Amino acid sequence: MTPNERASLAEQLLSNPLFDELFDSIEKNTVEAMIFATDDETRARSAMRVQAVRTLRTDCEACLRNTRERKAAPA
Repeated sequence: MTPNERASLAEQLLSNPLFDELFDSIEKNTVEAMIFATDDETRARSAMRVQAVRTLRTDCEACLRNTRERKAAPA
């Protein structure tokens, strides 16, 4: 897939109101699950899901700009 094709598909995703609604809902529900988790394993799993949703959103925006976001070095 060429960078222009990636940018075009990212634009289609980001311009679709369902994309925002769906990911906002997933993020909200996962944050709530993280807050009200009864154990550390569930809390950590929910935190990873929140991070995954935010990363996907950022990656789509990066494709639209035709650049990749720099990934942080692992701690």
